[in-house]
Amino acid sequence: MVAYFIADQQEVTDHEVMKTYSGKVTETIEQYGGTKIVRSSIIKVIEGNWDPERMTIIAFPDMESLKNWYESDEYADLKVMRQAVMASNAMAVEGL
Repeated sequence: MVAYFIADQQEVTDHEVMKTYSGKVTETIEQYGGTKIVRSSIIKVIEGNWDPERMTIIAFPDMESLKNWYESDEYADLKVMRQAVMASNAMAVEGL
């Protein structure tokens, strides 16, 4: 079953670091079978009080592939880089 990594960006303190991150992360995602399907700042909340600045959704073939990417050596340094300069929420969910 397809699995989705969903992240909402709340605040970025260093946009240059995030440019470096963005330039490198796609290769790690693709290595584990992932595909970015949403990456946008154009967000309209229609219910609740969710207030993301940017939304990213990445589809993986299954939850194991998603987990293997998120916990991989290839992504480890990039994850630390992102977490140092960006506040966000993230989840993994199975879907259709």
